[in-house]
Formats: sequence, structure tokens, C-alpha cells
Amino acid sequence: MIKIINSKSKIALKNIPNPRFYRGFFRLNSFIFAAILATSLSFIACNELDEIGLDLINNPLQSNSTDTISLIAYTQIEDSLLTHQNDLSLLGFINDPVFGKTRASIYTEVLPRSLPPVIREIHPDSLRIDSVILSMVYNGYFGDITQSHYVRVFELNEIVPSDSVWSNRELAIRDEIMVYNPSFIPLPTDTVWLGEDSIPAPAQLRIRLDTEFGKRFIDDRDSLNQITINDQFRAYFKGLYISMEELEQPGSMLYFNLRNSGSRLSIYYGTLEGTNQHTLDFFLDDPVGRRFSHYQNFDHEFVDNNIRAQIFEGDTLQGDSLLFVQSMSNFRVKIQMPFIQDFMQGSQGDIAINSARLIIPVDDEYLQDTLELARSLILFREDPLRPGVLTNLADQFVGPGYFGGLLDAEKREYSFNITRHLQNVIEDANLNTPLYLRVSGSAQNAGRVVLKGPGREQPLRLEIRYTQPNTN
Repeated sequence: MIKIINSKSKIALKNIPNPRFYRGFFRLNSFIFAAILATSLSFIACNELDEIGLDLINNPLQSNSTDTISLIAYTQIEDSLLTHQNDLSLLGFINDPVFGKTRASIYTEVLPRSLPPVIREIHPDSLRIDSVILSMVYNGYFGDITQSHYVRVFELNEIVPSDSVWSNRELAIRDEIMVYNPSFIPLPTDTVWLGEDSIPAPAQLRIRLDTEFGKRFIDDRDSLNQITINDQFRAYFKGLYISMEELEQPGSMLYFNLRNSGSRLSIYYGTLEGTNQHTLDFFLDDPVGRRFSHYQNFDHEFVDNNIRAQIFEGDTLQGDSLLFVQSMSNFRVKIQMPFIQDFMQGSQGDIAINSARLIIPVDDEYLQDTLELARSLILFREDPLRPGVLTNLADQFVGPGYFGGLLDAEKREYSFNITRHLQNVIEDANLNTPLYLRVSGSAQNAGRVVLKGPGREQPLRLEIRYTQPNTN
């Protein structure tokens, strides 16, 4: 159980008889210099056979540890995310028995490789549209892919913005569903063999669209031949909206690489006689580095009563037991250390933080067979000069290996090294702003996890090791 520190009383901290000193103190004052010297002398002494008199040495430093710093934590609904031009795009429907329902859809424009597009001249009476295929290259998945999925594709009635776009933005679409056969079972690891020569290609979802949609481009050949810049083409064809029908529990989320040249819209056409077969391709990538516009839209419907109590009813005390973190603009956790200055007052003088780790245990009672735990979490702090704006902790700049956040599958926990941040907070109380825990890469994966709150056994906690002058 976490103990709340009373600012009016001294803190009783546990002494460690055999202190182990850590490098990287953040304030090199006189007693820290003494710590380094004492450590060096101790090392030399341990290599001497004659240890007579060592018990007479008075060590001026004292090493301590504590994990009873009071924490307040609760679940919040996540802000909308910037999702334009991510490396990965999500498409699917998660029907999570704990977190509720989440649908991920894609708004994207598609452009020809060059302008004007190369369209072969075929007399309208002889034109045949063989097929229209929207291909998207897989890059992983989350959830259950064994059940049938149902995809929906619509033509946009509004140009996709080319600047920053948030995940809660919706664009106008036309009413007609263009999918010829909406049902499919995902095969995200199977190689695809294309063409008469059976050329291997990365695993991809191939959605067959209405041939009348493709016929329009061939019929408008003369008009398209006048187009020389992308903005003109966008005015002619604004793009696609791709979404998924609701799935049974637990559902799935499919990851796609729209940068891959295999992600494209292809119109296969020719003559009724079967001669002069051609392909007209529109791409979602650019080989010279210019990124076309596409972004995610996330819809949510929440289920768990504990989640509802924390985010809608303001019952933050529920967070003392359970905390919920989910990607795709769903949930994050707010963490506060309201009594950290009491720790400084109770330490009876200056201290140097040797290590400070935020330990975040997983609640195993909420594990799901097909919905894996988030592989990594990320921790931010609120900017003290810009309320509501999140920024990095000082420890994050050292590197991910130092900062942490990866799931320890054996211990069933996440942890963060916040040593530098805590030292800064102790020196300046104005820096003690809330911390925010979210899924790492939240806009590009479907990670989720239920965590133990600070009031549980083996709770969310802050473990501190520090050095201070010995007052004895």
C-alpha cells in the first residue's frame, strides 16, 4: 500500500548497509565529491589483505531508498492525434470486451505517377474494363484475423488536406459503395503472385471495386490529357475513404504500408476483342520522396464501467485500483506526485538522486488471448510554461535503452528511468507538472493494456535510491 507523506513530519527512510554508488549525479557539490572519494577508498581497501581498522572509518554519506512516495493516477480520454502521412496506416474494427469498440478508417488521395496520365485510346464501343483493384501492402496486424472481414470503399467528395490533420476529422464522401465483393479473410503473411509471369509481391489486401468507377477515367481520357499538375487532378478525383464493417469480438486491426509502390489503384482495361490489354495505375507513394496526403480517422464506443467512471463521471479514485491505456486516440493515464517536495524536506539536507524508476505493473486479470499487451509505452510531462502541452522528460534524451518503456514480459511490467527529471523537480518545484502515460506510436498500432493503480498490492510506484550527508 502506498503511504502518503505528511509534510509536517520527518520521513522514516530505510537505510542500506552496503551502499552501491551510481555514476551520473546531477549536482557535484562537496558531499557528492566525498561520495566519489569514499567509493574509491573502499575499492582500494577491498583489495588489501590487511583490513584492520576499517571499522574506524566514519563514512560521511548515507545511502537510502524509498518506494513510498505518494502517487495519484487515473485514466483520461486521449486527445486526437496527428495522423497525416504516418509510416503505417490502420484499417479495422476492434471489439474489445474491456476497452470497447474502435474503428480505424483511412482517408487517402491517389495520384498518377506522371501527368497527364497515360491512357490508351480505345473506341468507346470496343472498350472493356476487366477489373479495378485497390491494393494495400500489409505490414502486420493486431487481434483475430481468422474471421471474415467486410471492407467499404467510398469516393471522397472533399479534397484531403495536405497540412496537419487530426484523427477526429471527417471528410465528405459520396453515397455509393464501390466495393464489388466486400468479404475477405486477411492474409497478412502470404506472398502474392501477380501477372502472367507470376511475379512475387509482398502480402497485400486486394479489394475489387466497381468497374463503372474505373470506366470513368478511360472515358475522360481527353479531359485528363489536359491535366499537368496534381492540384488539377485532385479537383477531378479527390480520393478514397476506406473503412471496415463492425466485427464480432475481439475483432482485428490491419496495418498497411501505403508508402510501398505495391499500394495502388489499378484499372485493367482493353478491347472487347481481347487485344491491347493495358493498366492505368494511381499510387499512394512517391519514389522521389514527396508524400501524398492520407490520414487516419478513429471512432470509439466505450464499455467498461471503470473506464466510464474515470473519464466521464470524474471518479478519479477508481484509478487507485485500475488504469487503462489504449492507442488510436483512446486512453492515457495522468500521474501526479503531489508530495514529492515533502520527500526533500524529510531528507534533512541536500540529496543526490542515484536512480529513480517509475514501475508500472500489468493487471493479469484483464489479459486477452488474441489481444496482446502493448509492446511499449511512452511517458511525457506537461510543459510548466504551456499548460496542456506535452513535452519530453530530460531522461528521454539519453536514449530509449536508458529511458525504458518496453514491456518486461517476465515481470509483467513497464518501467521508466526518470532520475534526471526527479532531480530537476526536487531542485525546482515548478517543474513538478503531471506526467502522461500513453502507448508508444499511438497512431500506428492497436496496443492496449490494463495496469495496476497506486493503491494495489505490487502497485504503480516510484522507486528512489539517493545519497545524503550522514548526520550521525
